[in-house]
Amino acid sequence: MNPLLRFRSLSVLGLMLPLLTAPPLRGTEKMQVPFHVKVAFSTSYDDNILKYSNNDLHRFETNTEAFPSEITTSDDWVNALGLRVYRDFDLGRRFRLRGYYSGKISLYAVNQIKNYQSHYFSARLSYRSRGYLTLKYSYLPSYYLRIYKDRDWNAYHGAQFDLSRPAVSLRWRSSIAEIEGELGREFVYYNEYFTEYDSRAYYWGLSALRRFVENLDVSLGYTFTSSDNIGFDQSAGLPSQDPLTDTEYGDATYEEDEYTLRLSYLLPLESHWDWRIEFGYRHSDRFYQSQLPLAQDGFHTGREDHRNIFTPSLTISPLSTLDLELVFSYDQRRSDSPNASVPKIKNYDERTFEIGIVYQIF
Repeated sequence: MNPLLRFRSLSVLGLMLPLLTAPPLRGTEKMQVPFHVKVAFSTSYDDNILKYSNNDLHRFETNTEAFPSEITTSDDWVNALGLRVYRDFDLGRRFRLRGYYSGKISLYAVNQIKNYQSHYFSARLSYRSRGYLTLKYSYLPSYYLRIYKDRDWNAYHGAQFDLSRPAVSLRWRSSIAEIEGELGREFVYYNEYFTEYDSRAYYWGLSALRRFVENLDVSLGYTFTSSDNIGFDQSAGLPSQDPLTDTEYGDATYEEDEYTLRLSYLLPLESHWDWRIEFGYRHSDRFYQSQLPLAQDGFHTGREDHRNIFTPSLTISPLSTLDLELVFSYDQRRSDSPNASVPKIKNYDERTFEIGIVYQIF
C-alpha cells in the first residue's frame, strides 16, 4: 500500500476532528430544522478486497491467472462518506412515526472498480416506546465481485450484481429484554454476462437483547435463509470446468443458518467522555442443495460453507453529537466438499482496520 495514500486518509481525519469538536461561537444559536442529520466519514485498510483464496492470491501475485484480474492490488485503502437523515412525527399520545434514510459511498484509493454505494430506507411506527413495527428496504447497486468466465461466449468479464432486501420487523421492549422478529426477501441480479447466477431468497430471524449487569448489553440472534438460484437452467447442461479456477456455474440454491452475538459495555470511567467497547461475532452455515451428480456440478453438490466474522470495536463519545470509532474485522470462510478442489478455491481470510467519525449536525 502506498504510504502517501494512507497519510492522505489519516490527514483528512485529523483535520476534521478540531472542526467537529470546536464549541459554537458566542451569540450563535443552534439551527432549528424539522429533521435530524448525521454525517459520517471513515478510512479503512482492507487486506483482501476481493476475498481471494490463497490459491487465487498466489496466482495474482505471480501473474499466473488464467485471465488477468481487473484490480491492481489485492489490498487497498478505502474512504467512505455516509449520511443519515431521520424525522419523527407524533401521531397522538401513544404513537410516533419515524422516517429514516442512510446512505454510504465507499471510494477505493487504488482499485476504483470496487467503488460502491449503498442505501437504506425505513419507516418505523412505535407504540409508547415499547412496540416497534418497521418496514425496511436496502439497496446495493452494481457491486463488483470479481472476474469470471462467461460460458456463453467463452470470454472473461467482470461480474457485478444489484442486491435489494425488503423486510418487515416487529420489536417489543419489556423490563426484562427486547425481542425482535423479522421477515424479508432478498433479490440478487447480475450483469448481462452472468444472469445464470441470479437468485431470490426469503429469510426470517429472531433476536433478543438484554442488560445482564450494569452497563453490559448482550444480544443474540438467529436467521434462516432459503435462496433459489432462479437463473440456473438445468436443461442447458454444464460445461467442463477447470478444477482450480473459481466459478459459480451450476445450481447455487442453498439454505443457511446464521447465529449472531454482540456484547456492548460502557466503561465506568470518571470522564466526561463515554467509552464503549463492543464485540460482534457472526457464524453462518450454508448448505448447497444441488442434486446434480458431482461430476456435473462439482462446485455445489455436497458443498457446505462455514463463515465466521469477528468484529471488536471501541467507540469514544467526547460529545453527545460526536462519536469516534475504531473497528477491526476478521472475516473467514471455510468450505467442505466432496470435491477436493473447492476448499482450495473458496476458503479465504480478510482483515479490515477502520477509523471513523459520526457527527450529528441537526
